[in-house]
Amino acid sequence: MKMAILPILTYSSIIAVPLFLFIYAISSIVGATYMYVPIEALLGISLAIFCISNGMEIFVYKGRTKNILRLSRTEVDQTKSIPAHLAGSKSTKTITLNIKRFNSKEKQLELHKYKVQVDKFTSVLTALLKVKSHSDGTLSIRCSCNMGICGSCGMEVNGKPVLACETNVLKNLKNGDEVEISPMTGHPMIKDLVTDFDDFFSKHISVDPYLDRKNKGEQYAAKEIYNQSNGDINKFLPYSYCIMCGLCLDACPVVNTNPEFAGPQALSQGYRYYADSRDQMGAARLEIMNTPEMVWGCEFAGACSDACPKGVDPAGAIQLLKFEVIKNSLMGNASDNK
Repeated sequence: MKMAILPILTYSSIIAVPLFLFIYAISSIVGATYMYVPIEALLGISLAIFCISNGMEIFVYKGRTKNILRLSRTEVDQTKSIPAHLAGSKSTKTITLNIKRFNSKEKQLELHKYKVQVDKFTSVLTALLKVKSHSDGTLSIRCSCNMGICGSCGMEVNGKPVLACETNVLKNLKNGDEVEISPMTGHPMIKDLVTDFDDFFSKHISVDPYLDRKNKGEQYAAKEIYNQSNGDINKFLPYSYCIMCGLCLDACPVVNTNPEFAGPQALSQGYRYYADSRDQMGAARLEIMNTPEMVWGCEFAGACSDACPKGVDPAGAIQLLKFEVIKNSLMGNASDNK
């Protein structure tokens, strides 16, 4: 019965809306105020017919004239929009989280196991928040946006550096129903899964991660637009997506063995600003990079690029910096007015 009525209502809405517009136009020309109520009523009827024909439901909030429309479709429409492999009930599964928590007093990692119920959409971060809310409120984690933008929830899942909010827990099960979670080992540990980023930010600052002009006052009161072609933008844009999550440092074997190495994040950002045509620091940037702690500390393992959740290629950026450093040393071609 419902399927037979819906097409009729759809055709009715096609007629009602133009009819409303026609009457409204006539009333505007005539300037008659007495048509206000019929027009308002017709608008409501037209809107109601349109909503019902599209499977929506209408509610009147406390008898007021302002209607609230439920945006969800009917059950028939929902099954059309959901893929076949996701249709059906939301089944759950109980898994074990093997969390290696850093004990700040004993200065060591301690294994704690927690049972948590998850479904096929549950992320590692959601599972950890369930543990913190229902099992152990002392568990320390760092998180913010829960959508892979802030980069706060970096940790190791089964030994791999990842963003917990973007990692599906059921896709990373080991031994049937277990997931191993630990803090990033490439950063100093503070407590449980929380790591210290002070050294990370210090290395980031060391490469002068900002556009630098010869005229310092110009940076705050520019008198012209710095036009860039698509080619100019494409030189630095792929490296500007860094969210400073620190996963690349955790994955880098050099950082884990040589704490003095600046690391892939800082160096990739150094190249990002060197390649920007608006920057006038040119040769001075390359002098900063030409040290064993900077570009020459990189062994091109490529693990940093594999770990990046945003597709930035720090390993490639460092190799480009090496080329620019060598070219500038041999030919002095690095211009401060790129």
